[in-house]
Amino acid sequence: MQPSSPSKLHSPAQEDQSLGGPSVRVPPPVFFIAAFVVGSVLQAQFPLPFLPRLVALGLGGVLVLGGLSFIVTAVPTMLRGHGTLSTNGPSRQLVTSAPYRLSRNPMYFGLVLLFGGLAVVLARVWILPLLLPVILYTQVRVILPEERYLTGAFGEAYRAYCARVRRWI
Repeated sequence: MQPSSPSKLHSPAQEDQSLGGPSVRVPPPVFFIAAFVVGSVLQAQFPLPFLPRLVALGLGGVLVLGGLSFIVTAVPTMLRGHGTLSTNGPSRQLVTSAPYRLSRNPMYFGLVLLFGGLAVVLARVWILPLLLPVILYTQVRVILPEERYLTGAFGEAYRAYCARVRRWI
């Protein structure tokens, strides 16, 4: 899930095939799903009250739609830009267009919004605090290795991109 740009022709990653990818062992969606399942089980066993139903539907719906919009626009942008959806695969170009203008990690940000929104809509309160360790895992074990890889692969072009676009949002 590395950012890359269809408008960029400079692709140093093609010149140095030894760069491989960032070597992420477990893809982030696995942890998001695990937190959702654990939170759902905890909610069933130890129910916690939540927002009034209409408020939860409205707020959760907005979060779900926001998350889906980031994911649905980021995936085709990445593929058109010759990036990769694999957390271990090499990127051939630096994608900086569409949602990558707002966030260096729009797919991860979209997952946070999507799962948080689903937790709110379904009134699964326990899921919300479980998202924090998932976000921390994603930051430390996925995003930081990806950033090291991208810095090595794209050098100054990636550093300039980092200077103008935030990591999350």
